[in-house]
Amino acid sequence: MSARALLLVAAAAGLAGCGDGSGPPLPQAASLRVLHAIRGGPSLTVFVDGARGSTLAFGQLGRTTFLSPGVHELVLVPSDTSHSLIVDFPATEGVGYSAFAIDSTAGATHTVEPVIVADTASSPAVGRSRLRIASYAAAAPRIDAWRTQPDSSGLVVSAQPLNFRALTRFFDGAPGAWSVVISHAGMTDTLVATGSIAIADGQARTAVVIDSTAGHVTWRLVPDRN
Repeated sequence: MSARALLLVAAAAGLAGCGDGSGPPLPQAASLRVLHAIRGGPSLTVFVDGARGSTLAFGQLGRTTFLSPGVHELVLVPSDTSHSLIVDFPATEGVGYSAFAIDSTAGATHTVEPVIVADTASSPAVGRSRLRIASYAAAAPRIDAWRTQPDSSGLVVSAQPLNFRALTRFFDGAPGAWSVVISHAGMTDTLVATGSIAIADGQARTAVVIDSTAGHVTWRLVPDRN
């Protein structure tokens, strides 16, 4: 057999090995999304490893950035003279990360700080869905968080209180319509109600409380697992 024929046979064998599932599994990318949670703050431009991403106004959620496993650099560049922290964080294969932009104020100095949380333990079992609740509402009064879920009746206590920068565990439930209600701490009033949040089989979501007008809050939904 000629050298050219041997080369073609070897190449074909290599391609067959790649396509029959016998090779090592391909690494799964990590992912990152940024939510701007600074009411009254400047617009923020997302840079990951020096590459420019979304420019966000308050309450906006940036597009997903896919990351290789390893250490990455995140910086949120404000459109005004506010300072910004440069954050290095390790990304793990297959894990989703959310970065919540908050204002870390020291005296007259305003610094944009990305608080990075992972969606660890977010994967529901087959036939299940999950929801967690977070607060990045710096100016909010003391609040409690409640939820409804498809396989329970009435409101279920989720956090008493839900403090600034608090993040609950993922609550597990049947797929379907969930909801979140935020009240003043120790009371049963309603500061904000999300209405129905549809979470399908295998999905996980984070309901994020952020500032609204003085003394009030609003919310955003961040997808975790799809």
